[in-house]
Amino acid sequence: MTEEAMMAAALRAELQTAPKVDLYLLAGQLGLTIVEVESKSFEGALLRSSRTLSGRILVRSGIRELGRRRFTIAHEIGHYILHGNRQMPCSSGVIESWKEGQPTPEREADTFASELLLPTNEVTQYANKRWPSMEVVADVADHFGSSLMAAGRKFCDVASQACAIVWSSQRQIRWFHGSPTFGHFIEVGKEIDFDSIAYRAYERKPLPSEMEEVAAETWIKSSWLRQDAVVSEQTVPMPSYDGCLSLIWVRRPIEDRPTAEDELLRELDPDDFTIKRKRWPR
Repeated sequence: MTEEAMMAAALRAELQTAPKVDLYLLAGQLGLTIVEVESKSFEGALLRSSRTLSGRILVRSGIRELGRRRFTIAHEIGHYILHGNRQMPCSSGVIESWKEGQPTPEREADTFASELLLPTNEVTQYANKRWPSMEVVADVADHFGSSLMAAGRKFCDVASQACAIVWSSQRQIRWFHGSPTFGHFIEVGKEIDFDSIAYRAYERKPLPSEMEEVAAETWIKSSWLRQDAVVSEQTVPMPSYDGCLSLIWVRRPIEDRPTAEDELLRELDPDDFTIKRKRWPR
């Protein structure tokens, strides 16, 4: 667990918060008030008092999803706890972005918000005995009051199965987050494959209500993929963000990776055992 996640866990423990934390009560305990404002330039902002340990969190009133609004508030609380006198407003492009190259304070505030809303121990107890599916992710989001995206990432953090959550927008993979046992590579920046369920979502075609098998190469990039390898996929379209959230589950082995012994044999030249050998012992 990162330092910022541990700070969020310590705050929850100190204030004895409920599993679904009351952010308005928590903000009040920290000397903060939450105000919804009309804005086109930012999603959330923190205004600190110059005289006392207090301040205001401004939240854009146009945020439709309750989970996203709660994550934005938790993100700004993260800035208040972690980042001294920082008061820069946060646009929708930095809150819950999770992409490589994100400014460190924004990434830390996201990690703090994730643990504040989705405490790892409680999520593990709630979800880890169920098979991976977007229904489970949605249940986690609803039970703890978080965005679907944050719930998907946290589910993968605690899942014992080999699965990954993938965010794509404008038909391009933006990031993926795998479980500890996932161990596969999904190419960020790649266009969504024609054979994926996500592609059907972008085409606004009917989607399966359960995990459905697709060819592993649809998502996984590997030179060791078995010819008949498949993974399970379930995708939820998020048209407000021109994107899709996809859950990928590797139920069975899909690669034939060379063993250490195979690698050793590959390095040996057959001629090394004849008079034609190129290397001779000294």
